[in-house]
Amino acid sequence: MNRTFLLAASLLALGLSGCSSGTPEAPASPPADPWVFDAASSDLADRSCTAGEGEGFAMSFVMQAEPVDLGSDEDVGRALTGVEFVSGWALDAPLASFGGLSGMDILPGGDLLAVSDAGALVRIPFDQTALAPQGQATLTYLRGGDGEILTGKSEADAEGLHVEGGIAFVSFERDHRVEAFAHARCGGNARAVPVASMGSRPTGLGRSISDNSGAEGLVLSEGKLLLGLETLAGGDGPLGVVTKDGGVSFAGAPWVKADGTPLVGLDAVGTELYSLHRAYNPLTRQNAISIRVRDDGGETKTLAFMAAPLTLDNFEAIAVLPLDDGRRRIFILSDDNFSDDQRTLLYVFETTDPA
Repeated sequence: MNRTFLLAASLLALGLSGCSSGTPEAPASPPADPWVFDAASSDLADRSCTAGEGEGFAMSFVMQAEPVDLGSDEDVGRALTGVEFVSGWALDAPLASFGGLSGMDILPGGDLLAVSDAGALVRIPFDQTALAPQGQATLTYLRGGDGEILTGKSEADAEGLHVEGGIAFVSFERDHRVEAFAHARCGGNARAVPVASMGSRPTGLGRSISDNSGAEGLVLSEGKLLLGLETLAGGDGPLGVVTKDGGVSFAGAPWVKADGTPLVGLDAVGTELYSLHRAYNPLTRQNAISIRVRDDGGETKTLAFMAAPLTLDNFEAIAVLPLDDGRRRIFILSDDNFSDDQRTLLYVFETTDPA
């Protein structure tokens, strides 16, 4: 994950942006038919799970969750618009493989599933009624198409995650690609099924993608698989659509309005597109985190712009749960980079009004 230094003027522009009716347009490029989940999903599980193979190895471990405050009421009030902070925790476990959590989704029962940039899926039990993580978590390693566990950054640098119909779709950096794992059917035995790949300079993007600034965001929206790049283009977050031919088109969807701040996470509820943005200042070693939503009319609104003195870390993952009353519950999760100087923080927000 690339740490990007932005000047104070850029951060101020993001913090003051509020709403914008302008939606960045994708550049012109040859049209391509999108890959559609309903049409493509029928054989993914069969290809990922060998006939008769069980769920495979899952490492079970006790996860500690220490409550964390975002900040003072005054500081939090200035940072949030249309959302409220509900709860936060620092997650930890006596397991060397726990950490580096870069993507997240919400499973049908309410638990959270996260992907590590070291090539593992971590299930975090979460009680959506009590609004609290539960103690016993599990970890399974991702396997390539040959059945071998993915190792090294070139193979295992997973960043984005979306779960649909028991299939975990994962986007990877360095070797820029999207693969599918039938996690619900055969767990740790699920083999990677190729869905899409792209080179360092894909058609329609107009610039190169660095090894460490690829598809941080991944979401299935209206049947189409969208991936969001951390690499900025004209100050915006490029949004690619996976195509039938196994490529990625950057002309198939409007890009994410980013105001010069890298996109690190995506989720969608219906036609609403939620994005997580992060800027890092290496001189002060501080993060600035933004949560945005683009509605079905194309208007982008900043729900949160959080910076010091709030309690923050390297947030990279976002997942949104629609509530029965029309409001949204928003989870964000930080990547500790397997560093003793950072933490895995899980924060929960809720919108104050129905969508």
